[in-house]
Amino acid sequence: MWALILAVAFACTALLLSAPSAAHADPRAAPQAVDPASAEQSLLVWVRADADKTGIAGVTVKVSGGGVEATGTTGADGKAEVGLSAPGSFTVEVDASTIPEGAGVPRAGSSPREIDVAAGNKNVPAFFFLSPDGAAAGAAGSTPAPSASAGAGTGTSTGGETAAPDTETGAVSGTAEAVTQNNFWKIFWPKVVTGLIFGLLLALAAIGLSLIYGTTGLNNFAHGELVTFGALMAYLFSNVLGLNPVLAIVITVILGGAFGFAQDAALWKPLRKRRLGLVPLMIVTIGLSLALRYLFQFIFGADRLTLPNSPAPVLVVGPVSLKFTDVAGAVVSVVLLLAVAYVLLYTKIGKATRAVSDNRSLAAASGIDVEGVIRVVWIGGAALAALSGVFIAYYQSLRWDTGASILLLVFSAVVLGGLGTAFGALIGSIVIGVFINVSTMVLPENMKYVAALVVMIVILLIRPQGILGRKDRIG
Repeated sequence: MWALILAVAFACTALLLSAPSAAHADPRAAPQAVDPASAEQSLLVWVRADADKTGIAGVTVKVSGGGVEATGTTGADGKAEVGLSAPGSFTVEVDASTIPEGAGVPRAGSSPREIDVAAGNKNVPAFFFLSPDGAAAGAAGSTPAPSASAGAGTGTSTGGETAAPDTETGAVSGTAEAVTQNNFWKIFWPKVVTGLIFGLLLALAAIGLSLIYGTTGLNNFAHGELVTFGALMAYLFSNVLGLNPVLAIVITVILGGAFGFAQDAALWKPLRKRRLGLVPLMIVTIGLSLALRYLFQFIFGADRLTLPNSPAPVLVVGPVSLKFTDVAGAVVSVVLLLAVAYVLLYTKIGKATRAVSDNRSLAAASGIDVEGVIRVVWIGGAALAALSGVFIAYYQSLRWDTGASILLLVFSAVVLGGLGTAFGALIGSIVIGVFINVSTMVLPENMKYVAALVVMIVILLIRPQGILGRKDRIG
């Protein structure tokens, strides 16, 4: 497992090298317009032509709210940046009188719009698309995140998860994007790529859950809180305490592993010694999940939180445009998943883990320290879940129930791939991630989780043991 831990530390040092440290602003201060270069928060307003998505220069945008009245003018690239001294909720509007003749008008309902700016969040984008008649539906003004789970929290929220808009098509979450023969591939490939990235992030959490089930038989419904723990610790160390983001991530992963060790030592190991049945154990996990969830809410509040994340694309291939954190998340996930595969296949502890998963009694009779293996699995699984939570926090906004919101997807991935198999969890996560993202081409955004359940049910009807699971002999 040292190879895995070193891989985590090495990979995390490459993450967010260019991301600014988040300063903790006083939320009671009235936000004022300041120089965007020195501002701790800022808005990045884009004004584009609906037809070819080119920027419109010379358009004045107005920002108001919380006592601030500021304006900005778009440059040659069609964007204007407005700096703010403190977070808050703002109204962003295009001054129609400054739009060049023939450029069109903003899409119906898109101007003005409300945008929330969290502490330390720079370049929070608002997109305005100009069309000749303004007939198209307006795009939501939130941070563009290709996440296949909940959307970014820099947009307005009504208490649920807010899905992010497609910055290329301007589609609004909650309804299926208008797919035509001309734009099918332009929409399809970005969804496949971002779905693949989300699947890799999902796999970090799913592999730990699968290994815990394989070695203990425990269906841990509190696994989502390990994800939330990682996200909140990253926020605490980076935003609140002002540590370097890379250092905050390393500390978070270590604390995640320690949290898993503490859970096993204080709760699950004593219950195993008492030979408590799996159903009562499952009920305990549900109770622990609820307790941790509301403890997180009590400590961090119910508001949506964000980590600083630049929306500027660093990799553009055709219609696919990815931010730095998207690329970093994918690369680090692949490195860690390869490290886990190496540990399971070629190291002593990995072979012991597979032996315990196959037959716990036979492994104990062969001299394997079963409790030691379970302890290592809890530490490694919790550390991976915490790191998954960190990436999800950078990928979108976070809340006290972030892990619970993706727990269904994690379980779907584990069951789909085959209970107790780490490699099955990886395959199941990728299938789920890609499928739910692509399904939004024909389904409303809020129905994509249903699509994940449908594909899981269909595959289990064909292959009940999952993709890589083995048939069990009964009787």
